[in-house]
Amino acid sequence: MAEAKTVHSPLVTYVSMLSLLTLCPPFVVLLWYTMVHADGSISQTWEYLKQHGLQGFIQIYPKPTAIAWKIVFCYAAFEAALQLLLPGKRVEGPISPTGNRPVYKANGIAAYIVSLVAYLALWWFNIFNPTTVYDHLGEIFSALIVGSFIFCIFLYIKGHVAPSSTDSGSSGNIIIDFYWGMELYPRIGKNFDIKVFTNCRFGMMSWAILAVTYCIKQYEQNGRIADSMLVNTILMLVYVTKFFWWEAGYWSTMDIAHDRAGFYICWGCLVWVPSIYTSPGMYLVNHPVNLGTQLAVCILVAGLLCIYINYDCDRQRQEFRRTNGKCLVWGKAPSKIVASYTTTAGETKTSLLLTSGWWGLARHFHYVPEILGAFFWTVPALFNNFLPYFYVIFLTILLFDRSKRDDDRCRTKYGKYWKVYYTDRMSAFDNVVGGKLKLKGKALDVKSGSIKKKKKHKKQYDQISQVTENEKLEGGSEDLSADANEESDKFNGEGKIAHYDDHLTPAERRYIEQRESLDVQRLAKTANKSHRDRLQEFNQYLANLSEHYDIPKVGPG
Repeated sequence: MAEAKTVHSPLVTYVSMLSLLTLCPPFVVLLWYTMVHADGSISQTWEYLKQHGLQGFIQIYPKPTAIAWKIVFCYAAFEAALQLLLPGKRVEGPISPTGNRPVYKANGIAAYIVSLVAYLALWWFNIFNPTTVYDHLGEIFSALIVGSFIFCIFLYIKGHVAPSSTDSGSSGNIIIDFYWGMELYPRIGKNFDIKVFTNCRFGMMSWAILAVTYCIKQYEQNGRIADSMLVNTILMLVYVTKFFWWEAGYWSTMDIAHDRAGFYICWGCLVWVPSIYTSPGMYLVNHPVNLGTQLAVCILVAGLLCIYINYDCDRQRQEFRRTNGKCLVWGKAPSKIVASYTTTAGETKTSLLLTSGWWGLARHFHYVPEILGAFFWTVPALFNNFLPYFYVIFLTILLFDRSKRDDDRCRTKYGKYWKVYYTDRMSAFDNVVGGKLKLKGKALDVKSGSIKKKKKHKKQYDQISQVTENEKLEGGSEDLSADANEESDKFNGEGKIAHYDDHLTPAERRYIEQRESLDVQRLAKTANKSHRDRLQEFNQYLANLSEHYDIPKVGPG
């Protein structure tokens, strides 16, 4: 439980926990009330509460009704049955801190298809009208708030009394244990994984179900579906479809593999996801916007592109892990760092950290298209009211916090390897083997030690292996000696660049200074050695650099 206590300072930790525990439940109700009964206007809700105070809030607070409990129970039981009964491929999760490896049944996409088809069939055959869900939405949210809180108490007690694995324990603080959770992989019996149910089959599935519900409600209410609602619904359904298609990859993310089952994760997925994540569609039910074909198509295409990039980021990393790094990333062998770490049981294990493709652009680049995707399925509401954009703002804050927590955890887990992971040297190392270090428009010639300004027409530089046997017999040694003399003119007495500073940015200059260990002067003084000896020496130098990097050898020409 150390992670939960060290992510932020103790003061921030306790303030945030107590605030979320006390403020999130009433906020869900206020958001629903504002969207459905206050024309989406925060100022209108504020004026009402200012006039009526606490008594006014009590009056608008929906009480859980029998029909609300019935809807919640039937939906939860149906999704639990699909999770247990539908066939699926056996998937192993990542190794836990105590050395355990959870096993899952990957049947999420099947459950997703069955759920949507069943829901639409109930409506089509007049067995159940989805508008009933919208008409009792406040009561359903109220029932979820109460029921999920009771469920979190059950998880707290289970964590103390009957944990499912050794990946559990108490911090000694009841608030932290309740908020962050006791167990990493809680299960009921052998096969029913609680976090898969709360996060995937209840929370994410409800997102798709409610998106369809809002669309049907607008259709039955207005006799047509506005293009703004269509764009919103399509993008959210595509996003959720992407999630279930990639569900096995989700089981390796922070939500499942690192965050324990407590109020933060479970209550959030059972209540916050159905209410907050779907709120743009909830707003559009009573506020249809006619975007026009051109604008609607532009928003739709932009949103689909963001969702695809988000998916491709996750796919790259998942494929990289599945093949143990033996795959292609953007058509090339991936660059990676082999990082070792020690489990709480004292075992030393290794992980591969991907540093190319999307993951070579930024550590958490996949969060960028996710935030943009949320913006594009919200922007059909335009900008008449602020509240529809609350989800986008919340998501941005959530992902920044998650990024920090992930970095703190990985820094603790991988130590020096995580520091190396943040360096900007990988792209330079990829280009070393051609005899050049490429530095933003310039090239450092390893053979001569000179820095050449990169021409716009893609000038091809000589490689180390270009020295032929004839050149060696006809004066190659003199050429190399001339290179060495030329090099001495280009370096000052301190071994730093003297005449090329005007061509370098400060970052590039710092890079050159930090790479003094490259020692190009030493490489240039190998003129009297054979071509093969010089290559062997250079490969030995690369081997010294390659303790944590994949750098191929330079073979004889």
